[in-house]
Amino acid sequence: MIKPKFDNTWGFAEKLAAVCVGDKWGYIDMDGQYKISPQYDWAENFSEGLARVIINQKTFYINREGKIIIKSQFNESGDFKEALTWVSTGDAYGYINREGKKATKINYDWASDFSEWLGVVRKGTKYGYINRNGEYYISPQYDWAGDFSEGIAVIMIADKYGYIDKQRRIIINPMFDQAGDFSEGLAKVKVNNWWGFINKNGEYVINPQFKMVGDFSEGLAMYQTDSLYGYIDKSGKITIKAKYDYAMEFSNGLARVQVNKKWGYIDKTGKYIWQPSK
Repeated sequence: MIKPKFDNTWGFAEKLAAVCVGDKWGYIDMDGQYKISPQYDWAENFSEGLARVIINQKTFYINREGKIIIKSQFNESGDFKEALTWVSTGDAYGYINREGKKATKINYDWASDFSEWLGVVRKGTKYGYINRNGEYYISPQYDWAGDFSEGIAVIMIADKYGYIDKQRRIIINPMFDQAGDFSEGLAKVKVNNWWGFINKNGEYVINPQFKMVGDFSEGLAMYQTDSLYGYIDKSGKITIKAKYDYAMEFSNGLARVQVNKKWGYIDKTGKYIWQPSK
């Protein structure tokens, strides 16, 4: 069990977690030992071996040893996904690589993470997809578009959500009020204010019945009933009853949960590994 001693923390990612002590952020390993001592004004999770941190209002990317790899020149930037991250000048978006060099032109009206070798971008009011060279793979034509996941992406047409594949075909017609990415073979969808899950054929595996759900991760998904949160498995069976004020997805066998405004970590049986604190 990791003893409570932090003022704030993110969940674990790549076996490290960003933690805050006082007004400085650092990183701990899964034994609760400091890997990088608190020294940053802000810190985010590691992604592909790099993490975004802020020092004196300037953004940097560090490696797992705390060495600065990139000093960002942009107003905003994201996490590295597939060796690229989106960046923004404030007026336009584009992508840089792990050396901090421009990978595409900085001329999109919005951009998201790369996923499965494609990035979502917006030009004007329409969304499409580009490849790693900045060339359109699917020209902007959707009212909204999500990342590709498991070969499928959410798109919105006329206020309804459906799914496309990488052959640019609509494989599940836009019919949902909201929809999420596919994760572990299932995607969350919302119909008439209730959430359930569909498979890649568009068939319900778990009928809409929950106030809110999360994506499946490590075989479990968060669900909400009334004002409390718990976890279900892929059959819709409740594995951890709703008793938390908030709950996040499982990663490395642990999930972050909140009780009485205090955060802790549980394992897949619901046992506390880190009792709620602060």
